[in-house]
Order: sequence, then C-alpha cells, then structure tokens
Amino acid sequence: MALLGKPCRSCMRIRVFMMCALPIVILIGLRPEGMVRLAGLVPDAGWIATAMMVVGSISFVVKYRKYKSQS
Repeated sequence: MALLGKPCRSCMRIRVFMMCALPIVILIGLRPEGMVRLAGLVPDAGWIATAMMVVGSISFVVKYRKYKSQS
C-alpha cells in the first residue's frame, strides 16, 4: 500500500525480486550458449552450501569472541 506516493517495504522487496528473477527466467528459456558453458563451471550446490556454512560459522565465532571480550 502506498502512503504519500512512496511504496511500502514489502512492495519494494517484491519489485527487486521481480527485477532479479525475470531476467533469469528469460535466460533459462533462451539458453544462450555462453551461459550454458558458464553453468558447467559453477560448483555443485553441495560445495556452495558447505562454503556458506563454513563462512557463517567462522563469522559467528569471530563475532562471539568480540562480544565476549567486550563483556
């Protein structure tokens, strides 16, 4: 719902999502040759998930140590 001409945060999130998702959907349908070759270079989803967990765990430990040193 717009108040005084400004869209709400939910509307802005939906718009940003659509601006990111729509080109991806179009590219999936068109299957450009360069993107197909690039998709072969992307690591497996398991590796990406593992990397995200490792980075998140390290970030948590660093922030926790910083929190504990301030207390």
